[in-house]
Amino acid sequence: MTHRPLHTRRTLLAGLAAAALAITAGAVSTGTASGAEPVAIDQIGGAAGVGPKPAVRQPIPTTTTVAGTSGKVLFPMQTTPVCNVLSNFADSRSGGRSHEGIDILSSLGQEVYTPSAGTLTVQYVVGGTNSSLSGNAWGLEGDDGNYYFFAHLSRFADGLVVGSKVTRGQLIAYVGDTGNPGPGNYHLHFEIHPGGMKKAAVNPLPLLDVPKACNIW
Repeated sequence: MTHRPLHTRRTLLAGLAAAALAITAGAVSTGTASGAEPVAIDQIGGAAGVGPKPAVRQPIPTTTTVAGTSGKVLFPMQTTPVCNVLSNFADSRSGGRSHEGIDILSSLGQEVYTPSAGTLTVQYVVGGTNSSLSGNAWGLEGDDGNYYFFAHLSRFADGLVVGSKVTRGQLIAYVGDTGNPGPGNYHLHFEIHPGGMKKAAVNPLPLLDVPKACNIW
C-alpha cells in the first residue's frame, strides 16, 4: 500500500470525484446534499415506497474481491477499480461533530462486505428517518463483539433485511454517494465500535487489513 502526505487528504475526496464519474459513466447518481440532521444510529430509518436506485456492478477480480488473512479486521470493500483510504477519523464536521469513521474512496457500485459474521440490526433508507447524513446505510452487530456501520450506499444486496444473519465476507451492499457526500463523491463511510453499538467509535485504520492495492491518504 502507498502512504500519501496527510495534508492532501482533506481535498482528495473532491479531487477524485471527476475520476469516479468517468469510471462509472452512464450510471445514475443517488446522492443528496442534505446534512442538517445528526445520524442517530440506534433507530431504524425507512419510509414506505422509498428505496435505493440500482448500482452499477464492477468486474470482480478473483484475487482482491475479499482481502484479509493477517488476523486484523477484514477490509470491508471491493478494492477495484478504485481504493483510496482517507485517514480522517476524528476530523471536524459541520455542527461541531467529529468524524466517527474513515472514508474509503471508490467508484459507484463497488461491493461492500461484512468484516465479521453477525446480525444486521440497523438500516437507513434515503428519504427515511435519520438518513440525511448517512444516506442508505447498514449497521452490523458482529459476532466478534464489534459494531460496524456502513454509510453512503447506492443500494443494498438483495434479500437482506434488519435481523438478517450474515457471514464474514458476505456481500451486503454497493458503494454510492447517498446522504451528504455530494453527487459523484463515491465512497464508503466505515465505523468500528468495539463492544457494541452503544460504545464509542475508534479509528478503524490501525485495525484493518488494508490490501496492497489500496492507497492510504
